[in-house]
Amino acid sequence: MGRAFKVPRKADNEQWAKIRALWDAGYRFVNHTRWKETEPFPERLRDVAEFVRNNSNHPFRVRD
Repeated sequence: MGRAFKVPRKADNEQWAKIRALWDAGYRFVNHTRWKETEPFPERLRDVAEFVRNNSNHPFRVRD
């Protein structure tokens, strides 16, 4: 998952689904400290598809 991965509450199904969608799209959870100008991951599941579409060259994406 990556060093910056923070586990959501067990019952927070939306956040778990968001994490799964980002993971399946090739994104990893890296500490943002050195990447201040990088677009942050979306807060909500409904925003993941647009984020993936607009950030194919995101530095936290390890595969297409």
